[in-house]
Amino acid sequence: MKLMINALIWDDWNREHITKHKVTSGEIEEVCHGHHQIFESYRKRILIIGETKKGKTLVVVLSPEDRNLRSYEEGKYYVITAFEREAKQ
Repeated sequence: MKLMINALIWDDWNREHITKHKVTSGEIEEVCHGHHQIFESYRKRILIIGETKKGKTLVVVLSPEDRNLRSYEEGKYYVITAFEREAKQ
């Protein structure tokens, strides 16, 4: 799957939510605009897995639709959540 991310959509809810997972919006921007792996998920959601410049591996969940299931402009995605991926043992 190929994905072009032009912009991430931020609001108070998702900014507050990611802090619960000890992730910053800057880290998410790094991962989404850097080298990453892309996986399709349920309800058109997209999983992005990649590393920050400091080596933290994140899983980022994006949606191409708003809460009313209306699509955003091409290349724009709402950040649903993000968390640090646990190291494989």
